[in-house]
Amino acid sequence: MISASAVASEVVIIQAPAELVWSLLIDFKRYSEWNSFCPSIKSTLQLGAAVEMMTDLGFGLQPQVEYISCIESPNKIAWSMKNEPDDPIHACRSQFVTPLCDSSCSYYTIDDFSGEQMALMLEQFGAGIERGFNRCATDLKDYAEKCYQESNAS
Repeated sequence: MISASAVASEVVIIQAPAELVWSLLIDFKRYSEWNSFCPSIKSTLQLGAAVEMMTDLGFGLQPQVEYISCIESPNKIAWSMKNEPDDPIHACRSQFVTPLCDSSCSYYTIDDFSGEQMALMLEQFGAGIERGFNRCATDLKDYAEKCYQESNAS
């Protein structure tokens, strides 16, 4: 979904416990195993830490560096652009895991934007961000459900 100041994925229902989904979401070293939108990410789970990513907005992998701005384990992690006061675009991407019951949860991600160039950026890149976020959500759902099924089979 694209609004005047944000891009969000669809909310997906994942048939796996929220704790498992959270553990996959913060295991940056294993993103290449499941995340086709962002198959490479390097960071530590510390506020202010750099998040070095390779993301695909539809024209190949591109480097992106943001900074962890929020960790509310096990429900929310967010990272933001450097966001200097005079930057033409400010952005903060949040990812949410919400327990629904012991064996399922919901997930979605949203990038909130502001700044004088926000409208132009959304016009140029909003659809690619939306597609990428929806791929990420679907990839996480598929991978988490597979991991949960495998753990129950053993």
